[in-house]
Amino acid sequence: MTTRTDARAIAAQTLPGEEELRFIRNFHDVFLSIGILMFAAGLGIATAILVGPMLADAAQAGGDGFRRALTIVAAAAGADALVMWLMAEFFARGRRLFLPSIVILIAFSIFAFVGAGAAYGAIVNLDQAFFDRLDGAGVEGAVRQASEFFIVVSAATTLAIFAFYARMKLPFAMGLGAMSLTGVFMAGAFYAWPEKGLDLYQPMQLVSGLFLFLLGVVYDARDPERRTRISDNGFWLHFFAAPLILNSALGLLVGVDSVMDRQTGAAIVTLGVVFAFAFVSLLINRRALLVAGLAYALISAGFLISKIGLSGAWTIAVTLLVLGGVMVLLGGGWHSLRRVIVAPFPKTGLIARIIPPEPSREERRRVSE
Repeated sequence: MTTRTDARAIAAQTLPGEEELRFIRNFHDVFLSIGILMFAAGLGIATAILVGPMLADAAQAGGDGFRRALTIVAAAAGADALVMWLMAEFFARGRRLFLPSIVILIAFSIFAFVGAGAAYGAIVNLDQAFFDRLDGAGVEGAVRQASEFFIVVSAATTLAIFAFYARMKLPFAMGLGAMSLTGVFMAGAFYAWPEKGLDLYQPMQLVSGLFLFLLGVVYDARDPERRTRISDNGFWLHFFAAPLILNSALGLLVGVDSVMDRQTGAAIVTLGVVFAFAFVSLLINRRALLVAGLAYALISAGFLISKIGLSGAWTIAVTLLVLGGVMVLLGGGWHSLRRVIVAPFPKTGLIARIIPPEPSREERRRVSE
């Protein structure tokens, strides 16, 4: 029999705009995920033990032996990936267990990457003569060759992940596939401009992160009330976009010389970027962006607090108290703060789908009663 308290809890979960964590339901999911993780690790180690001696013998023998060994590695990794796919057919497509399916997908992606890499090595004949030619190509030639490897292998892995998504409809696969796609983009940029790769790394990372963020906004706009799998796709896209944007933004901003002490300036800029993330999180009602910046905020706030002369233990304590208090206040007043911030924006139309309006207190109370 459902009590009044239980009914209110259920009703609260159905309020529009709440981000339900649908990838975990109970401890059974955790238990099963640990088992799948151990099985996948054992599968990978067993495969390495079986094919490792073949690679060593082939490397010493030379000739086409190494190519044949790489072909065996590709086939073995492909077989491991197939095992994980079959497990996904049961746990992801059949039983819709999302956390175990996430573990399966990660293992599947690793095996697919190794298999694609070994297959690429077999195709280009990755023997000692290949490396001798690479040494004579110079730095730019080596960068191009390495970039070509990552373009081909990352593209193959990306296709495998999106095939997994098309079959299993796992939202995490959308985020992981998009992240893998950004790897293809960045490797392509290194291939096109090998002499400027290091200079372009952070701008490319920022562009990749913004691409994932905007793609997440597109999914959010299709489900502004955050109630379907479409919203889950958006959640994982934001989850993977946040560190890319944060890392690149901090690298670009902190890299600029400042009249302030460099470390102090970096810490202040970091907190500024994290606060900007918090504001955007409130606008689009996505807490994943804010959570991604917590580690940076802790480090930066701790450094600034240490400047006032506190001991190491007191610095840690005060940092945790301050940031923890801010998070508690922000979490407790999330809806009230959103109500103020989004008030100037339209309540209907495209903008309202991207920046969802916040229900009034009366509406929330009526739904929860």
